Amino acid sequence: MTTEAKRVLVTGATGGVGRAVVDALVAEGCEVFASGRNVEALLALSRGRSDIHGIELDVTSEPSIEAARREILEATNGEGVDAIVHAAGIAELGPLLTVTEAALRRHFEVNVVGFLAVTRALLEPMKARGRGRVIVVASVLDRVTLATHGAYGSSMHALRGLCEAWRMELALFGIDVTLVEPGSVRQTGFIRDAFGGLDAKRSTGSRWNGVIDRLQSLERAVSGFGAPPERVAQSVVRALRSRRAPRRAVTPSIGSAGQLVAKRLLPTRTFDNAVRSVLGLRPRRTAPLTSTVLQERPVAVVTGAAGGIGAATVRRLARAGYRVVATDRDADALERLHVALVAEQLSVATEVLDVTSRRDVVHVARKVHEDFGDVDLLVNNAGYAELGPVDVVDLDALRRQLDVNVLGPMRMVRAFAPQMCDRGAGRIVQVSSVAGLVAFPFMGVYHASKFALEALSDALRQELGSFGVDVVLVEPAFIRTGFAAAARRTVEPYRESDAGEAWRPAFDRMERLIGRLDAVGGEAEDVAEAIFTAARAAEPQPRYATPWTAEVAARALPWVPAALRDTLIGELFDLRAIRREL
Repeated sequence: MTTEAKRVLVTGATGGVGRAVVDALVAEGCEVFASGRNVEALLALSRGRSDIHGIELDVTSEPSIEAARREILEATNGEGVDAIVHAAGIAELGPLLTVTEAALRRHFEVNVVGFLAVTRALLEPMKARGRGRVIVVASVLDRVTLATHGAYGSSMHALRGLCEAWRMELALFGIDVTLVEPGSVRQTGFIRDAFGGLDAKRSTGSRWNGVIDRLQSLERAVSGFGAPPERVAQSVVRALRSRRAPRRAVTPSIGSAGQLVAKRLLPTRTFDNAVRSVLGLRPRRTAPLTSTVLQERPVAVVTGAAGGIGAATVRRLARAGYRVVATDRDADALERLHVALVAEQLSVATEVLDVTSRRDVVHVARKVHEDFGDVDLLVNNAGYAELGPVDVVDLDALRRQLDVNVLGPMRMVRAFAPQMCDRGAGRIVQVSSVAGLVAFPFMGVYHASKFALEALSDALRQELGSFGVDVVLVEPAFIRTGFAAAARRTVEPYRESDAGEAWRPAFDRMERLIGRLDAVGGEAEDVAEAIFTAARAAEPQPRYATPWTAEVAARALPWVPAALRDTLIGELFDLRAIRREL
């Protein structure tokens, strides 16, 4: 164990992995602050031990986090801890259309927002010393997406996107961030809880009942193939002991190795069908984009239609003969779009819709069905980017970013996908970003949302493809449609805040950094054409990247060594110069 990491906070310390981490750290001579919600278990863990302090902590409660912070600072004479190990987390399995919005939101609240809130509460002493380590027990599902694991997988992807951006930022202060990525873990309450809610997801005649049956039958095998908690704990100890902290550490097991290799080497369609086979889903059925359907003028719903990409998409689809329903939360901008379309002799219906409002979504879905019948194409384009250093971005801003960019598309899918499945035909295009594939500093909150959308869409593609519904991702680079102006508006409140003062050198360069992203971007029409291609292809690709800069990033960056990638990104964002001035 490095001499720098003698005092360690462990969240989720009474769970299987958390308890194993506590035991392993104590064996290494650490003073451990073991935290969790189960007070009785904490008392039992720390009773009679001077090297274990039980700390009551609910990672979803800001008052609880603040109380824990004060308790730790008092116990350490204001010095705080040298490292934080995040082992708290939740998982709920099941097809995404059977997972409630409240459950999906809770995954993000515990696994992502809670992680951020706890870490930020204890960062200042680490920054003052110029050293510290943050170890996050995530999952291989932060890189692999499986049907019936979409809620958990999307939260893990969000966590990875946030951590990869924050790692580059915290490195400027000498603080390392490591992701520990196990597959399934043997005989823990976490696994039991993940499978525990499946019976409640059944309903009479549901198309998902057979999948739930198969998933339940796999519980014993999943647990049996998993790594023991002690092996995960050893991965944590190695990450803390190493002179140079690793970016990631995969805990080896048969399941995790097989998943990662298969995801990396198999064509996406082959991988998807293998997952479907294991879960009792049929192979993908091709949506019947026949001439008959085209002659009937297919119906398309587009969210975020008043923005640059949305408006270009509406025009492209309308000119191709679609009956388009353009939606946006900005009624005035939507009216201006309507006037412009009328002048262009394009007939498009408009509906005011805020994707964060379930009431709005249900109302518009009902009206579209009454006025147009079945929907053939759903384009989930609504979204925005929240920029700024991760440790100054407001927690509610992170929640809103996830609400708009992740939960919003899922609300739309819930509203329109069931009728597509009933009909055995339909297509959903999710407008993601190259920011869902590679992380940059000062964009961690945005990355969390786009990494999550990528995972959510992958799980939906595997699940809905069996019923003739294709889910396709379109991944633009930074498009010159007001992205830069909107990004500046999100940054301004943080520039003048007390927390933002420590990041003054970064904020002073933010205009230049945003300008560089804008300069390598493409045009809204490029994205609209990619969306149209995804909508019309008889055999759509899982992903379409546009323009060429995004295509290069999507294809090349996964194969670029992490150290080289960090160097290139560091040059792009002037990280060395910022570090000198911090």
